[in-house]
Amino acid sequence: MTSPAPLVSRRARAARIARVALGALALLYVGTCTWFDRKRPSVTWSDEATTAFDPHWPAGFLWGTATAAHQVEGGNTHNDWSRFERGAGHVANGDVSGRAADHWNRVAEDVALMQALGANAYRFSLEWSRLEPIEGGWDDAAWNHYAAELTALRAAHIEPVVTLLHFTLPLWLADRGGLTAPDFPAQFARFAAEAARRLGGQVTWWCTINEPQVAMYFGYVEGTWPPARKDNAQAVAAFDGMLRAHAQAAAALRTIDRDAKIGLASNMIAFEPAHRWNLLEQAITSIVTDNFNWAFYDSIRDGRRQFAMPGFPTLDEPAPELKGTIDWIGINYYRRNLVRFAPGAPGMVSIGNGPGPLSDAGVEIYPQGLLSLLREGARRYHLPVVVTENGVADSSGRHRPAYVRTHAWAARQAIADGVDLRGFFHWSLMDNFEWAEGYRARFGLYALDRATMARTPAAGAEEFRRLAPAR
Repeated sequence: MTSPAPLVSRRARAARIARVALGALALLYVGTCTWFDRKRPSVTWSDEATTAFDPHWPAGFLWGTATAAHQVEGGNTHNDWSRFERGAGHVANGDVSGRAADHWNRVAEDVALMQALGANAYRFSLEWSRLEPIEGGWDDAAWNHYAAELTALRAAHIEPVVTLLHFTLPLWLADRGGLTAPDFPAQFARFAAEAARRLGGQVTWWCTINEPQVAMYFGYVEGTWPPARKDNAQAVAAFDGMLRAHAQAAAALRTIDRDAKIGLASNMIAFEPAHRWNLLEQAITSIVTDNFNWAFYDSIRDGRRQFAMPGFPTLDEPAPELKGTIDWIGINYYRRNLVRFAPGAPGMVSIGNGPGPLSDAGVEIYPQGLLSLLREGARRYHLPVVVTENGVADSSGRHRPAYVRTHAWAARQAIADGVDLRGFFHWSLMDNFEWAEGYRARFGLYALDRATMARTPAAGAEEFRRLAPAR
């Protein structure tokens, strides 16, 4: 008869091995979560410190407002957005840009408004379809108008930061594929070269493309912006087209304007896992962050056109021409999103707001996210950084004063942490046409009466002025 002792001993050893294995797995799990956390370090925040502070901006710091041509100028009728707006259900309340804020006819008035705010810089875009309404046909009067605007800004001691592509495309280009057209990069480079020839003497700071990932996502994934497609392969093709277009435009600018400071403006979201000890949420957050926030800049740094998100074709092509094409990185920041594992959601992932207060646009107000992204951008690329957009949709004015102050505090703290931050641009100077949101989203430091086009200071304007370097 066999003794039970060896059997008990084997079971005990198996139990010990199982406990050790489970302990090792637990340590690995915790260690991996901790590693993800360290990639996304928490921000120490003091509400008391942000209540009232004097920023003491560095010498030469750019403190200004930002706009885009189609959103403020009025009368733009030759681009893809002007046609898209007329489609039923495309824009909230059936709004169309129309006169927008009539900035085209009120440049002198609006420059005076910037001066009243204490701004020493202004980021704005050139409307390509005004300047080249038909392929190869430059509109000299439109070019002269922008040259006069630059002269007015310089006379007011306001540094211009000029964006070449802020979402809108000429109809002649949109009709043959837009961002995915084979000749889009070459056409955009030709436009950049013409801008440098005509305006380069008055422009130092150039921004090639605004928010490439937003144009890709809304235009080709959600299909709620032009060209209103839902095709992930086309989305990646558009992303690739913008990378190639940026590289060629930067080379064209650099050839003609050797003193140019070239960058771009990329939309950044402070993604965080809803549960820090949920490894799946940590991993998904890392993938989303790397591709939405950083893929465009990583491509430039690495000299490879790259994008890799589940459900999308993988882009990974050598592109040495991208290296060295930017002198600074621009960060547009508005929101935090929490990433949750949600088995019932598409892709089993839901991305939504955190618990903080919401703007009129329904996004969480979270200034800590700006500080985190500024630190991360500086760490990744070792280049000067500019906050190219930051603002809040707030028709009542209850959020904007604190919003301006707390985000300025985040910027100043980033400088104290060693980030080479060169400027901060509030979105926006006045209420304007906010794309698919129409006119219901009010971001302006000046409220716009659309019937009379009168501008009046909105809540937050005084706080912006108080924080200005030249106050």
